[in-house]
Amino acid sequence: MAFDDEPDFAQQQPAPAAGVPHSATGDSRVRPPLLDRYIDEEGTNRAEHHGSSTGLPTTGSVANAEPSTDFRPDVVTAPGAQSGSGPSSYPPVPVAPPSSPEPSAQQETERGRTASPSPEAIEAVGQAATLQRALINLGEMIGTKYVFEQTLDADAPIDAEYLAVIRRVYAKPRSEDTDQTRSPFAQALQILRPSGSVLVINRPPDSSRTTTAYALLDQLVEEGLISEVRPLSFGGSQHFPARRLPHDRRCGFLLELPPDEDGFQVADTFGSGLGKLSERLARRDNRLIVLTRPEQWRRISHGAPPSAAPDLGEIHPHDIATRWLLAQEPSFPVSAWLGSADIRRLIDGMTPTDILNVTPLMLDEHRAAERLAADGLSDVARDSAQQASAERRRSLDDQIANVVAVLSNWEDALYEWHEPEDRVRTSFERNFLLTAAVLRGDPVGHVYAKAAELTDTLDKRDTPVPVHGQQAPGVIAMTKAIKARREEDGTLRFDRPHWDDAAIEYFWNDRPLARTSFLKWLAQVPIDDTGTNKEALETITKDARRALAGRIGEFALRWAVRHRRQEPLEAIVTAWYAHGTDKELWPLAVKLLDNAAIHAASAPYVHSLLLSWAKRKDPSLQQAVVEVCTGQFGRRHTGKALRRLKRVANSGLPEVVDSLREAIQVLWADASVRKTLFGYVVDWCGDEKIRDTVGHRTFTALAASSAPEADRVPLVLHSDTTPDADEEEDFRPPVAGLVTGWRTLLRQATGAAGDRELDRAIFLWLDAALERPPLRPIILDTLRRAVDVRGPEGPTLREALRTCSQVWVQSEDRPYSPDRANLKLELSSLLDADLAKVQQLLLQEHPEADTSEEREAA
Repeated sequence: MAFDDEPDFAQQQPAPAAGVPHSATGDSRVRPPLLDRYIDEEGTNRAEHHGSSTGLPTTGSVANAEPSTDFRPDVVTAPGAQSGSGPSSYPPVPVAPPSSPEPSAQQETERGRTASPSPEAIEAVGQAATLQRALINLGEMIGTKYVFEQTLDADAPIDAEYLAVIRRVYAKPRSEDTDQTRSPFAQALQILRPSGSVLVINRPPDSSRTTTAYALLDQLVEEGLISEVRPLSFGGSQHFPARRLPHDRRCGFLLELPPDEDGFQVADTFGSGLGKLSERLARRDNRLIVLTRPEQWRRISHGAPPSAAPDLGEIHPHDIATRWLLAQEPSFPVSAWLGSADIRRLIDGMTPTDILNVTPLMLDEHRAAERLAADGLSDVARDSAQQASAERRRSLDDQIANVVAVLSNWEDALYEWHEPEDRVRTSFERNFLLTAAVLRGDPVGHVYAKAAELTDTLDKRDTPVPVHGQQAPGVIAMTKAIKARREEDGTLRFDRPHWDDAAIEYFWNDRPLARTSFLKWLAQVPIDDTGTNKEALETITKDARRALAGRIGEFALRWAVRHRRQEPLEAIVTAWYAHGTDKELWPLAVKLLDNAAIHAASAPYVHSLLLSWAKRKDPSLQQAVVEVCTGQFGRRHTGKALRRLKRVANSGLPEVVDSLREAIQVLWADASVRKTLFGYVVDWCGDEKIRDTVGHRTFTALAASSAPEADRVPLVLHSDTTPDADEEEDFRPPVAGLVTGWRTLLRQATGAAGDRELDRAIFLWLDAALERPPLRPIILDTLRRAVDVRGPEGPTLREALRTCSQVWVQSEDRPYSPDRANLKLELSSLLDADLAKVQQLLLQEHPEADTSEEREAA
């Protein structure tokens, strides 16, 4: 298959200069700005890079394409390519090598597999791989689960229909050897077949690593060697010990190593540990595929078998396009389309994900032409088959021309519209086209009002555009001016495919000095009062405004992901935060970022974006980081979320301190990061600058909350690991760290959290000591040592502890309990004994001095 449904993305390639024709670049291969690669998966902070700004994709655009695929352009560029108007001027289409016959539907059914995926499933996988499928719809996920969500969920096997799509569209790497048993794919299968095998796919970003892995594992299912395919989560630590492998039998596991980034690297000993992984896998007849990158594998491969990471070959772009086109439209005229010189030049200059963006355009044009032809045949009888054939030939040329125009963003046509020879295009007309493109699906009255507002904003007009009377052109005139048509539901529609996306691209490239003002206006659109629209009797309802906000958010996301520029998302987050975090728009912004952080096509950039925002002392950006780390991103990428929260916490902004509490509890659920997380919390409690805010709130999150699986046991003391858990996962917090946290908590008996929170923590710990005898020693030892402080602070801490423990024994709403009284007496005896030791030590150090003041301080 020619794409990657994983967070696995291409290295950046330089984009053509804005407005420069492709022929001027000296490259005979057409590579429009629309399809420039824009994702960087490595640990570098690309979010802060302000690079090329050509192009601006929007919702539903092919420009939204983004993704991971396996293919190097230098491998597939056709030799001797030259310009021409027809197939005769281009080298012949290479013939794909013969493939083994696919199993019949009956054989598939007998094996319990999905024989033929639905067209909707194939389309959904393609859309998810290129970020064309919507991430939110009024705040709800609408992406197909097996498309991307399930492939990232380590608790669920890969859906059979997803594997069926892989089987249908995957294009195997070509091999010069005619013996298919010696092909790269066949050799990789040979490595995987023995029980306990480990195969390392050591490929760079944009190399179809995940889809190749799923194709290999699916073949093992076909052969009956495994029963299901499951992804594994690496966890938040640097190590992946053999004990972390699940106990399932006859499974094929897929483990992606997290990329190295600031503050994190996979352990150098990973390669030497493959032997233990293999032994553990063999016990239950399992297999494992590991995904890594060349630079990472060079560092961690020491001790690994030389054959663990074989060369898997390259995939030809012609095979990619062919498989995808025929999978969705078996009757599609592949030879006619791919034989066109224009299409061949496009494909030969593209990565597989770019091809995955082009094939839907081809299908749309072909289907539209088929409908028109069918309508024409039903209305007018053709004079002859020859005439019908000529019609079809002309139709194919038109279809190809439309596809090429879309991929060049209709730049020539838009230039002719913006700069007509017979007149001067007005600013209001230009902005009406831009507004209609951005606010697609909105009532035309709303578009008209917002276009006037945008004109006032960009032109910095002292007097608004006179849209309330009859001075300015009206809706009908403006609709005709931008070559659109009004639908029955009151919305606008363009006849040319992707004309709206191209209009936004044109504006972005043509008006660089207006970009900032445009983004601010865009973020404000769903916030502003809609009084103007009320006058037009087209009031934007609350639900419609949320839908509009969702479309604007996804527009900003796609643009930011493609260009590695944070300004669009930053403008939205900042404006919607200022509008109020308790208002309807802020949760939409957080949901959008959270979904994008786990979506294969956007995750790498969004991860780097969150790291960048975590370093900036901006309450709106840091609040977004914390809430995303509390959501799906935090649960699936715990280690990354932890490192981003550490940056936020170190900033110490009081506006986001309260949000850190829930995030800490979410991350604590991952046993592999508890040791690191607890260390961070202890460090925050020991930092004088933030201990009373960040330290206090984060330690309270662990100390004053009970574990979900064990009521009345402090979260920080609960252990839910299995008996064979490794040392890192079987974490027991050291008493010294607990003491540091408790001192921070006791210092603020009447501070930011108030008495009740301290009371709740004391009650929870003493209840646990009473009801869980194994925890009694560590609880009493922690509390006694927390107040065992010399100097004037000691008496204050002891008094706070004694008071709270007495309230625990008996208070207005707590009847007296002899058991609680006895435990409190035991704690008091320990405190008195420690105090006596301090007094005795003082006497030994100063036997002749008056120690009354020292004793009082002690």
